[in-house]
Amino acid sequence: MTSNPLALSGFDRQLLQSTSGGEIARHDWAQSPLGPREEWPQALTTLVSTILACPAAMCLTWGPELTTVFNDAYRPILGDRAARCMGRTYAEIWAEIWDETRPLVDAALVGESCLMHDKHLVFRRDGALKDGWWSFTYSPLRDEDGDIAGFLCIAKETTAIVVAERKRTEAAERLRDALSAGDPIGAWDWDVTTNRVVADSRFALIYNVDPERAAKGTAIEDFLDCIHPDDLAHVRTQIHAAVNQGVTFVSEYRILAPNDDVLWVSAQGRPVLDETGRCLRLPGLSFDITANKRAEMARRAKAAQA
Repeated sequence: MTSNPLALSGFDRQLLQSTSGGEIARHDWAQSPLGPREEWPQALTTLVSTILACPAAMCLTWGPELTTVFNDAYRPILGDRAARCMGRTYAEIWAEIWDETRPLVDAALVGESCLMHDKHLVFRRDGALKDGWWSFTYSPLRDEDGDIAGFLCIAKETTAIVVAERKRTEAAERLRDALSAGDPIGAWDWDVTTNRVVADSRFALIYNVDPERAAKGTAIEDFLDCIHPDDLAHVRTQIHAAVNQGVTFVSEYRILAPNDDVLWVSAQGRPVLDETGRCLRLPGLSFDITANKRAEMARRAKAAQA
């Protein structure tokens, strides 16, 4: 069954609208297991048209050799290999992780859908093997006769999320270490609506603020002035997320002490929201974890020299 000429004309116009579409238009499909594009079954043409129009990273395979077609959003996953992958078999494209993905592919080809969440994979991108975490699905695709002809993969990289969560976990562990070691602890309460931070003397001393002024309340900028310039932008981003998204504030950063020493601080706060979700206050605790941090860095340096 060949594609409807009118639909194919519209499909041809769609191919000119994206990088991957252009590659599909130029590819010599007559030399591939799929055959000339003009003779593709309507089901395949419709599926390719669908993924090209989708903003999510998607690829599909079709035919006994699992010939692969993908959209523009999928190209960053392939990295610098993207220009060489259109029309190749799925096993060729993902040779370095084929042993891990083949059971999922085999399941899709017998009608089973699967979902993988934050799966760790190591594959080649931009000339080097790179660690990454991915959430993706495999779903069977059927032809006009209802037979399984391939599968659809929808993928999303979750590396940044996984790494951030690991850092939060490590920060929480260091907080527990700080508590058990009796490291200095300071408490603050930031009234976001008035930008007034009230803090105890221990918090004030950690942040180089006069304890009497901190007890009466002062602007948050007075406490941010001592943060190391290389860490300040990241801390501001985390504060913004806590206030505007209601997420827990967990951060580690350096503070420049008056004697030119550099201290490490671990801070954690939980936003207080009103019934509309607007942040009213952000109270929390700060820990001086300098001793623990220096010990940790010394261990890492020793391990690197071993």
